[in-house]
Amino acid sequence: MNSKVVFGQYYNSDSWLHRLDPRAKIISMFLIIVSLFLIEKLTGLLIAFGLTLILILSSRIPFSKFLASLKMVAMLLFITVIFQVILSKGTVAYSFPLQLNLVNSLIIVVLFVLYFLSKRIIRKFRFLLFLMIVAGGFLLQHYLKIGPVFVDYDLTVYQDGIFNSLIIIARIVSLIFISSLLTLTTKPTELNNGLEALAKPLKKLKINVSVMTMMISISLRFIPTLLNEAEKILKAQASRGVDFKESKFKDKITQIVSLLVPMFVISYKRAGDLADAMEARGYIPEATRTSINLLRFRFADALVLIMALLIFGGLIYLKASGLYAV
Repeated sequence: MNSKVVFGQYYNSDSWLHRLDPRAKIISMFLIIVSLFLIEKLTGLLIAFGLTLILILSSRIPFSKFLASLKMVAMLLFITVIFQVILSKGTVAYSFPLQLNLVNSLIIVVLFVLYFLSKRIIRKFRFLLFLMIVAGGFLLQHYLKIGPVFVDYDLTVYQDGIFNSLIIIARIVSLIFISSLLTLTTKPTELNNGLEALAKPLKKLKINVSVMTMMISISLRFIPTLLNEAEKILKAQASRGVDFKESKFKDKITQIVSLLVPMFVISYKRAGDLADAMEARGYIPEATRTSINLLRFRFADALVLIMALLIFGGLIYLKASGLYAV
């Protein structure tokens, strides 16, 4: 299993979150996610982020698993923060001159060239290295003033931009951590049983709930598997001289097609194998299905659900009364 992909994986441990009823976890997660969008102040989001960290620590899951879930959105968060800080208007927080001359421009260009050339040597912490080069570029342009000046600009950072960027980071990181917490502490079979139990009212509308929930759980289960297969294909093509990162845009389109074709073939093959396995075990979609693992709603499940409902209801009340969540 690809350890880089967190969403859809299950981490075996013996914590109180693992022992909770999947129905309580699904409903509580949904209420908490909606509550995060109701909070508009930075203080409230920081409190929610702190509570999320407490849940992560109590789950007995390595924190590196949750940090790995941020890799795919790290660059997007960085670009969003930059645009928020620079483009937002309001009270000026910082203002410093940005001067690019011949010497510091050449040094900055060399640093970025070395960064792109080092991707074959340094595979980990590349985003941290990128941030260090950006910070070093700002320091060079501020202290190293030799040669003719090409760019002379006053870079202004506003307080509203800083607060807005912190709000975005706190909300998105909390959302990713909470969604990862659900999949890491819930087995695919338990998730399927929980979704099927919650979707029982749809049976009155002649909707086959068991088939729908089975498809959802299978899709979540095979996300890491398919990404792992894609990584194997990329490594196999790289061993044959194909490089997705250094080729031209026209060549990248051809290379993407060469990746999609085997991915579709692998997906169809796995779907066929799964269908044969389910048919061999006597699975009939139209038949009434029972589960060997019965869901039991305990006191801890009720307590967690009540806490989530109180948080959600309190935020709704504050929103309706014209107040903002602190």
